[in-house]
Amino acid sequence: MKVDMLKEYLEKAYGYNEPILISEIKLENLTDNALRQYFKRMVKSGDLVRFDTGVYYLPKVSRLLKKTYLEPLKVLTRKYIENGTDTYGYFSGAYFSNQLRLTTQMPAVIEIVTDKEATKGRTITVGGQNVRLKRSIMQITKENVLLLQFLDMVSTTEKYAELSQEKMTARVKQYLRKNSFTQKQLAEVLPSVTAQTAKKLIEWGLIYEFTS
Repeated sequence: MKVDMLKEYLEKAYGYNEPILISEIKLENLTDNALRQYFKRMVKSGDLVRFDTGVYYLPKVSRLLKKTYLEPLKVLTRKYIENGTDTYGYFSGAYFSNQLRLTTQMPAVIEIVTDKEATKGRTITVGGQNVRLKRSIMQITKENVLLLQFLDMVSTTEKYAELSQEKMTARVKQYLRKNSFTQKQLAEVLPSVTAQTAKKLIEWGLIYEFTS
């Protein structure tokens, strides 16, 4: 395989300014070592940019910015949350609470629960962004990811929420209704529900919002 053929493959498979994880690329008649050498040549020529260890992207200059840029969140999503086909993680903690407007604070450390992590918790840096990774109690799938993320939020929301208990509960119920979580879905993820979280589901009246 020639460099121009590899570039054409990367353009079709990933596009420009999108994270490319070299560890996931498996091409016929191309060894991992040969692939790394091709990547080094492409980085040297400017056809490829190294974002972080094992992470690259094809640069495309913006007319507005006049330079190429890859958002760390794109890399985090691709590595630890989903790749367009499979789902294996979700944002949690203060970052997700901010998305739900339970808090205005933007955390310096983004928390992610993912099947791609083997430890109970560790902090890494990706593109200058500090990230706290934690393994999931049960396997994360497209079908259960939103509910697992919701239950995770319920377990920690008081730690981050800046709203009154009444407003916080109302907003959490609103999110629950929007996603139409069912009792069957809840039953399927019960192994991940702690006693503390179960208590909150009952005391806050959330348990009654799950449809039958």
